[in-house]
Amino acid sequence: MKRLLLCSAVLMLLPIAGWADDQAALDQCIAAWGSKSPFHKGTHADLVIGTGVKVFGLGSSQSGNDAPTAKPSLVLVRSAVNVAGKSTIKLSNPKGWYCFEDAVTVAGKINISAHCSANLASAKGGGTAVMGANTANQGVSVMGALRITRYGC
Repeated sequence: MKRLLLCSAVLMLLPIAGWADDQAALDQCIAAWGSKSPFHKGTHADLVIGTGVKVFGLGSSQSGNDAPTAKPSLVLVRSAVNVAGKSTIKLSNPKGWYCFEDAVTVAGKINISAHCSANLASAKGGGTAVMGANTANQGVSVMGALRITRYGC
């Protein structure tokens, strides 16, 4: 039981460590989008989504509470951590440009549900799968799955 509590505490601190340099993550995503991005390096996020931490199905998670906008919106999606559970992150803005700091799933599943017109990028520039699936090509999946599904196409 003590190991579970220690593991949970460490995993809850992972997103906090990533908060230190949001602008560096945003600049990496803007660079990844290249010339099609409507934003220049140094642009601050219009919205920040904290996705939360889930361990064995317990904990908090947040879907994108982002409403559609009339103009492009730069959205930072903070690190998502999921251990032996299932999380869904819904991104609703068709004009959203979503920058993921990172996503980690261990023996679990993270599904990112994004509008067909939304743009996604990872600040880390790629994905890793160890004995799992990572069709999103973003974040890290260890004996789990990290997938992106599109809707509204």
